[in-house]
Amino acid sequence: MQKRKLYVLSIDAMIYEDTAFMETLPNLGPFVKRASRVKRVKTVYPSLTYTCHASMITGCYPDRHGIVHNEQFTPGDPLPIWYHYRTPYQALDTLPELAHRSGYKVGSVFWPTTGGLDIDWNVAEIWDWSFQPEDMRRQLMESSTPAFIEEIWPTYGQILQGLSDPYFDWFCNHALAYMIKEKKPDVFFQHLSAVDHARHNLGVFAEGLKRDAWIQQDKEFGMIVRALEESGELENTTFCITSDHGQTPVDHLVCPNIKLVEEGLIRLNEDGSLKDWDVFVNSAAHSAHVYLKDPGDSDLRARMAALLRRWQDEGELGIETIFTAEEVKAHRLTGDFAFVLEGTDGYAYSNNLTGPLVFSADNSDYKYSVATHGHLPEKGPQPTFMLVGPGVKPGVELECCDIVDEAPTLAALLGLEMKGVDGKVLHQLLAD
Repeated sequence: MQKRKLYVLSIDAMIYEDTAFMETLPNLGPFVKRASRVKRVKTVYPSLTYTCHASMITGCYPDRHGIVHNEQFTPGDPLPIWYHYRTPYQALDTLPELAHRSGYKVGSVFWPTTGGLDIDWNVAEIWDWSFQPEDMRRQLMESSTPAFIEEIWPTYGQILQGLSDPYFDWFCNHALAYMIKEKKPDVFFQHLSAVDHARHNLGVFAEGLKRDAWIQQDKEFGMIVRALEESGELENTTFCITSDHGQTPVDHLVCPNIKLVEEGLIRLNEDGSLKDWDVFVNSAAHSAHVYLKDPGDSDLRARMAALLRRWQDEGELGIETIFTAEEVKAHRLTGDFAFVLEGTDGYAYSNNLTGPLVFSADNSDYKYSVATHGHLPEKGPQPTFMLVGPGVKPGVELECCDIVDEAPTLAALLGLEMKGVDGKVLHQLLAD
């Protein structure tokens, strides 16, 4: 079959309930109105950005790709390293790399977990916690396509101001627009974060989303549309507008590690920093992973199970469900943790070692905001998946699918097959 052009845009934390407003926007609106779609997509557990995006390009669940959190587990580190690289799922194929091997020219800008991706032009989503321009440049040079970073940095590198909005997305958008006009990729991926950040800080359905975040995302989308127009490829390009997770409100932040300090299972230095630990509860926002320093200590495991049950009964920590590592496999999640905690609606978890046991959302971190995610995928508003353009059957609306269906479906659109994946091809969306 003839090669197709495909643009995959992930708007972080976009949900089905957003689509009515999106239809009113000048740039996104015409595409959203015409799109065939899956109204609600069941994401993965935990519903965190990096975990979801790994599944979106591998077609596999976290128990296979190994990205179980945004951040690598480093207890006591206030600035942990994120899963910027594809290393944990080195044995799996990805849609961008499959397309690249099959003769497509492939680009990607700020798609999570794609450091080291083997494609033509890659700008991985990565940062240095110093946020200094040269440190950011070094991280991009090491994780991405060095020649392309060298090419865009003199013009667009000055836009980056750490992770602050809107500059992170602006850099991403300028890099992709340049790529489209100068490199003419066949298949290209992009991840934008303004809606997610606004939901965290303002609330799931805050009016400020329409006034600020969605206006910004629409302008950024319009820039990409104009780049495609200028390159003569707009009518030939299929658009996929998708998302990773929804969000739900936070009323209480709870700190299980403070309980562990009281139990002597975490020891602190005089300044309150972590000295040593036997058990550590690592926040995944609305859920949490409970690690034992010695996983083989059966007595400690039994003691911890009893403590968790007691805390659940007491109610103060907002524990809805306690999963053992074996039980949570039913949700396609595996890891080095001993237990997983799912929070009651309105509760999220903090890694704090000192201070109040329960406090209010403070927006200091995505895990501590007035709205967040990381919950079981069936909870709250769901992400949505839209396709419009060549190769798409018009007028189709499906009620639901799994997020792992996206990669094999997009592969089929390109005339390719992703083998050995957990997802299935959504043939109903594709033209014969």
